[in-house]
Amino acid sequence: MAIDLKKFVLRFIDEANGHLQTVKEGAFSLSSGENVDAQIGEMFRAAHTLKGGARMLKLQSIADVTHQLEEILSELRDKKLEPDQNLGTLILQATDDISRQLDQLTASEGTNNLPPADAQLCERLARASRGEMGDEPVQAKVVPAEKPVVALDIAESGLKQAGSVRVKLEKLDDLINILGEVVASHDRLEQQVQSLSNIGPRLAHMDADQLRQEILQFSRQLKEDFQVQHLQMYELYDVATTIRMLPVSMLFEPVSQQVRELAASLNKQVDCRILGGEVEIDRQLIDRLSEPLTHLLRNAVDHGLCEAPERLAAGKSARGTITLTTQQDGRGILLRVEDDGRGLDYPAIRAKAVARGLVSADVVDQLSELECNELIFHPGFSTSKIVTELSGRGVGLDIVRKTIVTDLQGTLQVHSRPGQGTTFIIRLPISLAMMRILQFEQQNHLFGLAAQYVVEVVKCSREEIRDIADRPAIILHNEFIPVISAAEILRINDRHGSQTPTPVATSLLLIIIQNQFGKMAMLVDNLLDERNMMIKPLPKHMQHQALVSGMVLTADNQLVSVLQVPVLMEMAQKQGQPRAAAHKPEVRQNSWHVLIVDDSLNTREIEKNVLEAHGYQVTLAEDGFSGLQKARLTQFDAVLTDVEMPVMDGFSLTKALRAEENYQHIPIIIVTSRAKEEDRRRGIQVGADAYIAKGDFEQDSLIETLKMLLC
Repeated sequence: MAIDLKKFVLRFIDEANGHLQTVKEGAFSLSSGENVDAQIGEMFRAAHTLKGGARMLKLQSIADVTHQLEEILSELRDKKLEPDQNLGTLILQATDDISRQLDQLTASEGTNNLPPADAQLCERLARASRGEMGDEPVQAKVVPAEKPVVALDIAESGLKQAGSVRVKLEKLDDLINILGEVVASHDRLEQQVQSLSNIGPRLAHMDADQLRQEILQFSRQLKEDFQVQHLQMYELYDVATTIRMLPVSMLFEPVSQQVRELAASLNKQVDCRILGGEVEIDRQLIDRLSEPLTHLLRNAVDHGLCEAPERLAAGKSARGTITLTTQQDGRGILLRVEDDGRGLDYPAIRAKAVARGLVSADVVDQLSELECNELIFHPGFSTSKIVTELSGRGVGLDIVRKTIVTDLQGTLQVHSRPGQGTTFIIRLPISLAMMRILQFEQQNHLFGLAAQYVVEVVKCSREEIRDIADRPAIILHNEFIPVISAAEILRINDRHGSQTPTPVATSLLLIIIQNQFGKMAMLVDNLLDERNMMIKPLPKHMQHQALVSGMVLTADNQLVSVLQVPVLMEMAQKQGQPRAAAHKPEVRQNSWHVLIVDDSLNTREIEKNVLEAHGYQVTLAEDGFSGLQKARLTQFDAVLTDVEMPVMDGFSLTKALRAEENYQHIPIIIVTSRAKEEDRRRGIQVGADAYIAKGDFEQDSLIETLKMLLC
């Protein structure tokens, strides 16, 4: 059954305007001659997300313009282009063009009747990304005298568009009803205040008993009215929160369509099942979950699910199945991404861990499945036989864990059954705006912990804390739990300058915290409170603080830092007993000599600049035959080659190099615009170690791939 994309287009419009606002603000600063180094990364990410959403919804004209825009921002981010005012003005013209297309989509209520992209604009953007714009002035719609006005218009437009939301009528009715009750309750409290003020003139005519009765009656009535308003305020918050809630199908349906298209491109048959799509979650969660969910699904299609012949040989149906399940439990939202594929390849994971120096060969067989599951989230880790733009570079699952655990205050677990499949289990809070926070005090500093990470709070004597494996620990419920000092881990100094003052209390207070990898007991001074609290995000200049996820405000207007428990536990583990780790070989970058073979001068120079910026020695060749001759004259440590070249193509070059005795084990990376599955297969057959499509070329991916293959 075909999916009606119109409702997703309408949601995309709101999101796109938000991303476009980020690009516009940076472009205006750039066109004004301001320094935008700090904004380029955000602009690039916004353009990249905008392009991906447009492509998914088949909005090709928006995708074409945004792609060229992304190319310019990528070059600016990598310092290959010098920022100037003309470039900023050109980017503003591109954002204006995209805005007009979004307006047209809005007017058509999501119907895609967009004309083809402006070819002249795309060409100007493409030339600019190659540095060919020079000093040629761009006819700007924004003249210098109008800068303040334009800046205001952009800001106001962005707020209106990004802040819009579609609300069901019954939700608005509920909100209005509860607001009416709150107003009535406020009127009653106002009457109580008036009654209190009326007591004053009557005091001279009242005896003690009468006064006592008046005060008691006033106190009871005030308490009742206050309790009623307290309940109404929480009900008001709950109703207001539901306005931001959207069914999770809004997230699942587009990505499930992407899964089917991806599977078809890989010659695999895949069904994507959605269970619990009617469950509603906070829109903030939906927006933030899109990227990690896409990574998980791509991983499932590319790694987990095999092709029909292999499945039939294993006694399975020819069609693989990926199941997306959502349900609510007592502590939040539970998401499951499950495939019925081959499961995790633990022997391959162990072998790759040894090859990358993450684990020594003599202990690798002792790794548990849980420890092997943890390895797949290591940056750059992949067991893929060949590197493509979909998998094998290890740049996906680490992003998934960061987003789920660090950004969304959730947990991520992996369960795998060899030959049966793999399941990723994600637990998330119901809302990112309101969370249950446990507050504690350490040397007059206030801190908070998300209650979902807190197992229990216990008191113990000093004698109960003992040294176990050279670090303090307690035995609780027949379990060894390491003990950390909040003062030490948070580096809080007392007035005398020591980090961990000697407590005088006879008993110690421990907060037991837990994530999917274990438990820890944190020693604190005092426990203050636990309640639902509104989370305030950190200001921009503090958002690099990984240990603090946000702030809450106490009743007496004190700010409390909410700590990231996974980061806190990671810091404690590093600070505790060091584990014996295998020596990780360092890439001797300055001694690696790489041969680049490509008939495009521009491509050769780009790749050369990227590698030389990271300390590699580079030799260039313009075709396969020239590359083969140079390889026979000089021993290279790695080879990068295109496919389509005159005289000798890249496949022939790779096959010829593998026939040479001294190139049988040298890394060969194919970097090409040919992204079809049969081309990748041929790359494997002729002996390539990695296959990267030029359309998805990123310098970080290339460098990480090269490091991985050379280590």
